[in-house]
Amino acid sequence: MTGVIRRTIGPLIGVVVFACLTLVPRAEAAPNGYVEMSDGTLIAVNIRMPKGYVEGRRYPTIFEMSGYDGGSSDGTTPGNYGGEGSRGLTKVFEEDYVTIHASVRGTGCSSGEFDLFSWRSALDGREVVEWIAKQPWSNGDVGIYGHSYGGITGFMVAATRPPHLRAVSVSGLIDDLYRGIVYPGGVSNYGFPLAWTGVIRNLYDVGGGTFPGLAAGDERCARNVATHRRTILNDPIVQGLSETDNAWFQARSLINYAERIRVPVHITGAYQDEQTGPRGPYHLFEALDAPAKRLLMTNGDHGTQTNPEEVWRDRRAWLDYWLRGGAPGYPPSSVTTLLEMSNGRSNGRKDSRTFPLEDTSWTDFYLKGGGGLDIERPGKKVASSAYLSGSPRQAWSYQAGHTAGSPVTTASAPDELEFASREFRSPTAVIGPATATLFASSTAPDTELFVQLIDEAPDGSRYYLQRGMLKASHRAYDPALSDKRDGVVYRPYRPHTNPTEIEPGKTYRYLVEIFPLGHVFRPGHRLVVKIHTPPIVDSYYAYVPKRPVGINTVFYGAKHASKVTLPVVSLAGVDLGPAPKACSLDKVRCVP
Repeated sequence: MTGVIRRTIGPLIGVVVFACLTLVPRAEAAPNGYVEMSDGTLIAVNIRMPKGYVEGRRYPTIFEMSGYDGGSSDGTTPGNYGGEGSRGLTKVFEEDYVTIHASVRGTGCSSGEFDLFSWRSALDGREVVEWIAKQPWSNGDVGIYGHSYGGITGFMVAATRPPHLRAVSVSGLIDDLYRGIVYPGGVSNYGFPLAWTGVIRNLYDVGGGTFPGLAAGDERCARNVATHRRTILNDPIVQGLSETDNAWFQARSLINYAERIRVPVHITGAYQDEQTGPRGPYHLFEALDAPAKRLLMTNGDHGTQTNPEEVWRDRRAWLDYWLRGGAPGYPPSSVTTLLEMSNGRSNGRKDSRTFPLEDTSWTDFYLKGGGGLDIERPGKKVASSAYLSGSPRQAWSYQAGHTAGSPVTTASAPDELEFASREFRSPTAVIGPATATLFASSTAPDTELFVQLIDEAPDGSRYYLQRGMLKASHRAYDPALSDKRDGVVYRPYRPHTNPTEIEPGKTYRYLVEIFPLGHVFRPGHRLVVKIHTPPIVDSYYAYVPKRPVGINTVFYGAKHASKVTLPVVSLAGVDLGPAPKACSLDKVRCVP
């Protein structure tokens, strides 16, 4: 098994390491303060006063905490305007807020034992928030802003309920470490999770968090670094190789803390997030029981959640309102979908109150003979199509660009099925979570299903909008714990604790969760559904095969009505601009 993992993710990690070496922030700043925790641990912080700071005046504070540059960051290190976590924090809020960056215990110049996404680290954040409120330059109002590592940490800090925390704006979130990223649908993803844990995080920690303090001759930083340690049983790589869900995963999964948050929360999500994934932001928004919550959705990748002006201004406005009494006001729940983001600008927006959207019309597209997709339920005739499962030929690399490379397949050894709808006659918006219900058999005792949703334009170009996957032995789900709307289960809850192999040749009903998407099918375009084995490389993800090779057969007809169920919503009242040019949507994979 070790050899398989090495051969599979070795090239991927090589690319990721190269990318990270060029992106690691070269922070010039060192911590300018340390906050002592209740157990004696010292948390390194970098405190920046607002422009035009007047001594004696009290200001609101924006706080961010992560294991990257953290307490060594002054917000001037390389990055986009909105930045990723601390790299853009000061730039967004420097005019009229105190901004504070902190290093998670056991990272950077902070002392103590590192434990990824732990409750103890969250409590540290709570203590720092309360320390902030006592400072002479603080007016007692603190907001959290964070993306990715900083967003996940900030979400957990909010769950500790610091008395002086007023509002939160976070993005790049993982809802459930097992279900959302490491084993989606039970399928092994040893790409980004292992690369981030073993390589990327450490590069950012050392290059951006630890080195600046040591280089500045900070003796306290040097003493703190000497205390860094990690308990082997809390090591993410050790725990991440567990093929079933366990207490370690769940103790570090935000979904289990969402209901604890009691302050207004703004969440931003991007459907093509190649790092933390497209599942978390939406699931967490649903789970929140906050006095006010807002969800901002857009096509794009990990960085899109902070960089476009339309995005970061929305986030800034949220924190301004709750910390400074700025306009506009907010209802208890609001959802904004930015449509067709291209070159950092949306082509329209749809405002709603809930997720899934309140005007969702669950629409079934049935698989039919001859590779068709139709909203009409098939007749009595039973048909089927078979493909080879076990050869992960379909692949693409995010690093090569979102328009680079067709999926690799072979006509002599068919390894995928494809179904296409008729052309859409009018602009049709699909916004929200989707599912695929497949009746299928396999010649093997286990198999893995991978379903892709594609927009095919009249010129033949294809947007790969979203995907979902399921390992057959992990097919069991609990209807009582699953998320549903109008009788439709759109996010099945799977225990992932007792995998059960299938009987070769027997037909099973599989409910495949497809991650949320937001897309407008323009007139003349078609919906295409592909079914195949999980690709060996899927953006930054690497699905390591752990199933035997077999022939899978998908059935469709009256008795076995295989289908995809999409969340179609109304565009009434939406000022939608002209159709974008082919392959011009930001970070949506497109094959010309």
